[in-house]
Amino acid sequence: MRRDTVIIGDNRFVLAQGHDIEAVKAATVAALRANGDLVDLVVLGNREVSVLVSPGLAVVFTSEVIGTDAEDSRDTGDLHAPFASLSDYEYM
Repeated sequence: MRRDTVIIGDNRFVLAQGHDIEAVKAATVAALRANGDLVDLVVLGNREVSVLVSPGLAVVFTSEVIGTDAEDSRDTGDLHAPFASLSDYEYM
């Protein structure tokens, strides 16, 4: 299994399992070429986040292969079935 992360400015977004990182990259490049636009992400927890991407903003994509035992059966990318991830509790 792969864990894909997008860092936009100071914000880190872990994508939902199976979310197409190549589509996110393409949408980000298109937003930059258009001098700014919203990019929609489906993130861990089955939630959608819209991020304004504009020229001059640092965007970093990371991917890592993690073991199949790290897969979360709740993390399907289904926006109708959100759940709280462990990272949600880090800021409480």
